Amino acid sequence: MKVPSVDTHCCSRCEACIAVCPEVFRFNEATSLIEVAELDCYPEGCVDEAIKDCPDDCIVWEEQYP
Repeated sequence: MKVPSVDTHCCSRCEACIAVCPEVFRFNEATSLIEVAELDCYPEGCVDEAIKDCPDDCIVWEEQYP
């Protein structure tokens, strides 16, 4: 299964990913980091748009194996 991943080291926390795809990305107030929600299936079009709009190029798809 493909899962989106955010490299928090290069993320500027601009929240563009949240604006485009709030069902997948969220800002964690406690850690001040962008997080990916744990879902059974991720909306590819929405995540692809967040990847495209990310000014820091820190969102990628990763293959996750059971």
